Amino acid sequence: MERSSFTYVIKQLELALRPHFDGLCAAVGMTPAQLTALTVLQRRPGITSSDLARRSFVRAQTMAATVEPMLEAGLLRREKDPTHARRMLLYLTDKGAEVAATLAPGVDQIEEIIVRGFTDEERDEFARLLRRARNSMHEAVAQRASPPTPPLPPVVE
Repeated sequence: MERSSFTYVIKQLELALRPHFDGLCAAVGMTPAQLTALTVLQRRPGITSSDLARRSFVRAQTMAATVEPMLEAGLLRREKDPTHARRMLLYLTDKGAEVAATLAPGVDQIEEIIVRGFTDEERDEFARLLRRARNSMHEAVAQRASPPTPPLPPVVE
């Protein structure tokens, strides 16, 4: 059996998912990046904007541009970190939690499309493998590992 390129298939899946997520988010006036921020903060309330950026695989400046409109819309709130006076922590507001709850059935439908035809065991295994792959990428980011570069051809003189 020929080994396929995982990154190619992952990118194809991302491109196939994009219109579904774009439509879901547009229905509530949000971007997919904002949906990601909501879901991360549901699972990890009280993290910094920098932590949120790392967990979303974007730069801190990109996350700042994502978070600011959410703060203005009352979906998120900032609080001083009681253990570190200069750090601000992010939390969902009640309104943010309501928006996340409104979006959840749509996200569930999209996920159902992805695993249509899978057995329960395959769904569990797929989710487990995806989490492992995500964790590997988080570790690489944490270690500041750069993506592998192909070797350069030898210099011929």
